[in-house]
Amino acid sequence: MALQNGSLLSSDRKCVRSPRMKNHKLIVSQSLIRSYRASIQDELQKHAYNFVLCDPGLPDHPIVYASDGFLEMTGYSRDEVLGRNCRFLQGRDTDKRAIVEIREAIREERDCQIKILNYTKAGKPFWNLFHLAPVFSQQDGRVVHFVGVQLPISSKVAARKDGHLTGLELSFDELEFEEHFDNPSCKNYHLSEEDKQRAFAAVKAVLQELANSSCKGVSSMRSKSFSEGVIPPGFVATSLLLALTRIPHSFVLTDPHLPDMPIVHASLEFLELTGYTREEVIGRNCRFLQGPDTDLAPIEELRSSISEGQTCTIRILNYRKNKEPFWNSLHISPVRNSSGKVAYYAGIQVAVSHSSEEDEGRARMQQLGTLGAIKVAVRSIQTGPVLRKSKTIS
Repeated sequence: MALQNGSLLSSDRKCVRSPRMKNHKLIVSQSLIRSYRASIQDELQKHAYNFVLCDPGLPDHPIVYASDGFLEMTGYSRDEVLGRNCRFLQGRDTDKRAIVEIREAIREERDCQIKILNYTKAGKPFWNLFHLAPVFSQQDGRVVHFVGVQLPISSKVAARKDGHLTGLELSFDELEFEEHFDNPSCKNYHLSEEDKQRAFAAVKAVLQELANSSCKGVSSMRSKSFSEGVIPPGFVATSLLLALTRIPHSFVLTDPHLPDMPIVHASLEFLELTGYTREEVIGRNCRFLQGPDTDLAPIEELRSSISEGQTCTIRILNYRKNKEPFWNSLHISPVRNSSGKVAYYAGIQVAVSHSSEEDEGRARMQQLGTLGAIKVAVRSIQTGPVLRKSKTIS
């Protein structure tokens, strides 16, 4: 499995967690809890498949669950992979075309099957049939997770056609890396329909477990309205979400076309600044940050600027979830899509002291840089779902 380019690291491979994932254990836990029952990890452990769950709504699209089979297959411990992007499985001879195909499938929110060369922690290469599938929220149609199932392709699997060796049932000790890395029976092995069906069956089983354990409703299929071009209010496509999660600053996007301009995206840094979870802020107006000593004058200035479609910068006293006050340099700006229409309003927050020109100058520079990155993301990436059929590459 591979999401971005990587390199082989001698005999021992390292996987780097994004520095923005400082509290990665809590963040990973919240990723599962917000969509599934508390018992979800116990339920998933019942499945012997090699698979991971990744969250496109977190910085660097990290792994939030890894099965025992995946850990045995790759040689990594659970703590070494949780909170990290899957690129650490790539190596010197990983086909870049396969990586591009996986990236496109993620951006287009579709499934794909592909044969790819990955590497264990010890640096040993192994071929596997990788099946990617999105998990959709039934509430708003967003992709909440991607499931990635890996089916090892050994020389034994490539040589057998009688169906007695399922691949999913192979013990990892049976895979002879040095033998089958350069073995034409694997390298030039064209995936049979049986191979594809085995991988599909594994994905289907995991998706069914997620659906059964969902507390808010998830599905492997989007609602019919999406295929008919009806996009639900507040929808943020994965392609845009992935771009937004790369911006390492505190900000929110609100939808001016919905009643009360609710938040439709909140960055990880915003959640850390305010102490709220994503579920506690999405769908709400930003006024929940106000408190007993918040001055109404800057709020009126803010409302006036929004009604006129103008940018605005104010200093306002806000409150964290624990009721702790903080001075917030808040910059508000309309954000236009590729057709020139206002798609969102961006609110960029920087914690400052009560009155400091140095703080204000620093905040202003950070806000302008963040706003520029948001505008580029929204203008250059399609905000609706890209509806295409799944692909299989052998």
